[in-house]
Amino acid sequence: MPLKLGLKQSDDFFIVGFDDSGAPGALLQTGQTCAVSSGDPNTVAISQDATPRVTTADFTAPNGVVVPAGTQSIASGKVSAGPTPVENTPITITAHNANADGSPVLDDSGDPIPDLTDTVTINPSLLKSEGILFGTPA
Repeated sequence: MPLKLGLKQSDDFFIVGFDDSGAPGALLQTGQTCAVSSGDPNTVAISQDATPRVTTADFTAPNGVVVPAGTQSIASGKVSAGPTPVENTPITITAHNANADGSPVLDDSGDPIPDLTDTVTINPSLLKSEGILFGTPA
């Protein structure tokens, strides 16, 4: 699901695998990795965890499946504004699964698992706080 971030905001990301029955928590095999990258690292920075974390809350995946807190991810990390962001432009984020030799990870039918993509937009105008004003105008 597309994400909008302010200039000084960051957010956790989790890439979760699903098994044949659609249940979350399927893992990569030994030697396989999931690399998450930004189409423009100067606008949207990705800081991937060396060891994938478990999900920190209940999430609903784009396929509609509820992923409970504590589900092991295949990749996790932080997403934030890059050093010189282009504002209000969606940047594609890609998750790519690969074997140690660089070949694509195959599903149980022998087909490559397609890359997962989504977008992040840096929007400096996102509401940060509000104030109630009473009294005489200045």
